[in-house]
Amino acid sequence: MRELVAQYLSHSMSRRRFVSGLTKAGLTATAAQSVLGAVTSVSAAQGAGAGTAPYVPQGAATAPVPYLPHDAAGPTPGAASAAVPGVKPFQGTGGAAFAEQLIACGVKYVFGNSASEDAQFYEALVDRPQLKYVLTPHEGPGAAMAAGYIKASGEPAVVMQAGVVGMMNAMGQIFNSWKEQTPLVVYSYRTDQSRRAGRDGFEEVANQEQLAQPITKYTWLARRPDMIPETVRRAFKAAWTPPFGPAYISWHSDYNDDRVRADIISQDQFDPRMRVRPNPEEVSRAAKLLVEARMPLLIVGDEIYKAKAAPKAAKLAELLGMPVTQVRQLYANFAETHPLWVGNTPAANLNSLTFPRNADVIINIGNKFQHNGPAPIVPRGPKFIDMRIDFASMGNVMLTEVPLVADVALGLDDLYAAVEQLMTPALQAKAAARAAEVKKFAEQARTLRALVANNPEWDQSPLIADRVTYEIAKFADADAIIVNEAGSVAMHSFDFNPTGGRELFYYYGSHLGSGVGTAAGVKLARPNQQVICLVGDGSFIFGPTALWNMARLELPVIVVIYNNHAYSGPHSRVVANVPSGRMVQTGQFVHDYLGDPDMNMADIARGFGVAGEVVETPAQLREALARARAHTVEGKPYLLDVQVARRGVGWAEKPWVPPIRLAAIRQKRV
Repeated sequence: MRELVAQYLSHSMSRRRFVSGLTKAGLTATAAQSVLGAVTSVSAAQGAGAGTAPYVPQGAATAPVPYLPHDAAGPTPGAASAAVPGVKPFQGTGGAAFAEQLIACGVKYVFGNSASEDAQFYEALVDRPQLKYVLTPHEGPGAAMAAGYIKASGEPAVVMQAGVVGMMNAMGQIFNSWKEQTPLVVYSYRTDQSRRAGRDGFEEVANQEQLAQPITKYTWLARRPDMIPETVRRAFKAAWTPPFGPAYISWHSDYNDDRVRADIISQDQFDPRMRVRPNPEEVSRAAKLLVEARMPLLIVGDEIYKAKAAPKAAKLAELLGMPVTQVRQLYANFAETHPLWVGNTPAANLNSLTFPRNADVIINIGNKFQHNGPAPIVPRGPKFIDMRIDFASMGNVMLTEVPLVADVALGLDDLYAAVEQLMTPALQAKAAARAAEVKKFAEQARTLRALVANNPEWDQSPLIADRVTYEIAKFADADAIIVNEAGSVAMHSFDFNPTGGRELFYYYGSHLGSGVGTAAGVKLARPNQQVICLVGDGSFIFGPTALWNMARLELPVIVVIYNNHAYSGPHSRVVANVPSGRMVQTGQFVHDYLGDPDMNMADIARGFGVAGEVVETPAQLREALARARAHTVEGKPYLLDVQVARRGVGWAEKPWVPPIRLAAIRQKRV
C-alpha cells in the first residue's frame, strides 16, 4: 500500500488506478474510498505549495522533468514561465505535444496516411485548426506531395506514416528529397511500445530509425515521451540548416498516449537559418581570375533558385559578358531567353557543349553536380571556381582553384562588387565583345530549336513527344509551373525564367512516382499559378493516388501523360549497352513494353474522381487542353492521356510479349 500511495502522490497514477490497486490489495471499496480521501487532501496541500514555485524551463533543469502516464493528472506549471520569450510550458499527451511543437515550428500542413497509434495526435488536431491534416492514400505520393509543397512554398511541413511499414512505402520519396536537398521532416512511430520493445512484436524491426540514416541529414529516436518536442525541433533545425535535406524522427507508440510536461519553443528561438558570407581573400582571387579570363563560363544551380538570387547571377554574367549554362538540376535557375544563355549541358560533362568550346575559367554557383560518367563534369585544364553552401562535396571530383563556401545570394553580392572594382575600360570593352559573340550563338541556337516543327512526323498520330511538348508550351500561362517527370522528353519551347516567368520542377532524384504528388503539393502552395504536370506512363503508374488528393482538395492541376505504353528510357539504354545483341536481332525485349493490354490512364483518373480523356491527334490535343483549362477555372483537376509514338531502335508496331499465359494451361477451370 505504501508504494501505491507514493505513486499517487507523485502523480504517476490516476485516481481510478489508485482505488483499483487498493481493492486488489484487499481493502473493501468503502475503505479504499476513505484512503483516497485522506491521500487526496495531502496531495492538494502539496500542490498548493508547489504552485508558488517558479517554473524552470527543461533546458535549465538539473534533472529531466518526469513524464506522466496518459491517464494521470499533473500540477500546472507556475505563471512565471510565461516570462520566457518564445517558450511555452505544456502539459498533455505526447501526441498533443507533437502537434503543439509543429505549430511552433511554423508548420501549416501535415501529410499523412492513417495510423491508429497516432490517435492522440489526431485528437489534438480537433482543437488546433491552424494545423491542417492532408490524408494521403499512399505514403509514397503523400511524401512527394509534402516535398512539392515545401519546394514551392519555402515553408516547413511534415509527413507521417504508420510505423515501419508505412515508412518503407515512403522511402523512395525520402531518397528523392535527399538527392534534391529538400528539407522534408518525416515521422513514423515505432509500433513496438516501450514496455515490450525487443520481442519481435507486430510490425517491429530493430533500429527502425537507422533504415533512413543513409538518405537523411538527421535521424533520431526519442528516448522519453517528454523529449518529443525537442526531437521535433532538432529535426526541423537539421533539415532547414543549409545545405537542406530530409530528417527522420521516431518514438515508441505509447509515448503518444503518455502525459508529459515539456517546453514548446518557437522556431525563431532555435533555428536561426544561418547565412554565410564567403572568405574575402578567396573572393578577391576569384574576381581576378574572372576578369583576366579569355572566355569565362558560368554554371548555375539550384541554390540560386532557393536563395532567390537569379537576378544577381544574371547581373554578374552581364558584367563579364559571360555565357551561362546549367548541368542537370531540379529547377531552371536562369532565364532561357537571356542573350547570355547557351542552353543546358546536354550530356555528362561540359565538353558536350556546342558553345563555348574554349572556356579557360569556369565558375559554378549553386550546382550540386550529379556525376553520371567516369570523367568529371568540369574537365581538367580550365581554372575552376566553386561557390555553394554544400561544402561537403566541394573538391571531391573536380580540381578546385577557388572554393567559396557561402550563401550564394551573399556570395554573388561580394563577388560582383570585387569584379566591378577591377573592371577597367579595356576589360569592359573585352566583356562587351565577348557578350556579342555569345549573343550571336544564342540567336542561332534559338533559330535551330524552332526547327523542331519541321519534323516530317509533326502531324502524325500517335503524336511524337516533341509535338506534345510544343503544344503544351504554346498553351501554358506565362507564369505556369511545369512539374516534369516525363523521362527523356525534351523540355523545349517553354522559355523558363525563375524571375516571374515559367518555372520548372524536375525529377532530379529520379525515384519514379513523384510527379503527380509533387504537382499536387506545388498547387497547394501556389494556388494562383497554373500547374501542369508532365509525366510518362511508366512513371505515372508508380504514383497515381495523388489524383484523389487533387479531387478531394480541389487542386486544379492539369496532368498530361506521355503514353507510349512502354518504358522507353530503359529500352534505349539497354539497346545502347548491347547494340548488336540477341534482343536487337530478335526483337525480344522482356523489360519495357507496357501494352497488351494497353492501360487507359483516363479511366484510372476517373476512378480517383478526376475527369480526363484519351488524346490521339494534334487537333484533339489542342481541344483537350482547352477543356482542361475550363475544368481548372472551375477548380477541378483534369487529365490527358496522350497517345505518343514509340521511337528508337528495336521497336515494332506490335512489340513482342513474353509468352506467359496461364489460362490455357490450367487443368482445372478455377
